[in-house]
Amino acid sequence: MKLNPIFRDHMVFAANLPIRIYGEGKGSVKIDFAGQATSFISAEDSWFTELEPMTYGGPYTLTVVLDDETVTLRDIYVGEVYLFAGQSNMEWKLHGTNTPEEKRVANPLLRLFCAPRLGEEGKQERYTPESGWVQAEKDGIEFWSAIGYLAGNEVSQKKGIAVGVICAYQGASVIETWVPKGTFEKHDISIAEALKTNSHFCSEDNCPWNEHGKLYEFTLQWAVPFQLTGVVWYQGESDSTAAESAVYEKELGILIDIWRKDFRREDLPFCIIQIADFDNRNDDDWRRLQQAQIDIQYSRPYVKTVISKDICETDMIHPVSKHVLSERVANCLMG
Repeated sequence: MKLNPIFRDHMVFAANLPIRIYGEGKGSVKIDFAGQATSFISAEDSWFTELEPMTYGGPYTLTVVLDDETVTLRDIYVGEVYLFAGQSNMEWKLHGTNTPEEKRVANPLLRLFCAPRLGEEGKQERYTPESGWVQAEKDGIEFWSAIGYLAGNEVSQKKGIAVGVICAYQGASVIETWVPKGTFEKHDISIAEALKTNSHFCSEDNCPWNEHGKLYEFTLQWAVPFQLTGVVWYQGESDSTAAESAVYEKELGILIDIWRKDFRREDLPFCIIQIADFDNRNDDDWRRLQQAQIDIQYSRPYVKTVISKDICETDMIHPVSKHVLSERVANCLMG
């Protein structure tokens, strides 16, 4: 028997929502966390349980006994937990931004967990799932997702609470890879290859992660069904042709529905970050996709759009002023 690998020291549980704990294997399970205790027998290959919701607080210790093996996890907080997902602008690291030095601060209440990614061969990530939950220390935050760090830190500091940042991103990823294979075809969405962006054409040398459903299985499922406070989605540059932008709102709505079902929460909030203006692609197709990202908040409940086009550097596909955008993201997350 084993505990799911997302359960590690320094983790954060979402406040005011049932606390989920789960793993694999058949046998006896005993759990003790912050005065709550439960025990049961798992007769299936996987097991799952929920404890009563808790308010903000910590640090706590989680003890899980699986048959005769005891796992003790320490320095656990109850706060806010956000999934930051998307492509390269979500992946963009803090060290690649023009964020003022006074905003690059350590925060022991801010914690990061990175899902695995299928990055370019030879490109090493500072943090992987094996790193566990990492506290925001001064010598490490430069390698965090800039938006994940900046928005998470803003929420943590303004509310005085612990914040967990779960990152699931992949540069140049298309939306089809973030939902189960065949999903869009089942919804009568079919785009000829000649009408798609180059990112859709997978090979060993070009975007191998964009096989349909690949990142849904390889990356997203690491976080499912961990209890989330909300999701931040920043993707779309790789789905910006005329044909793609015309159906992007429908595709994004389908993704939201699937993720809400996977995370077992119909009212899971989504903050959708609008792709930035970019001089080389500021055409009707690009603007149509930007508009789709605005319109999605009117076709799905509990969705808000974060506008970026008025605060970005338009001469680069990866605007470096992420701290300005992240303030808007934090405001979206805090409602």
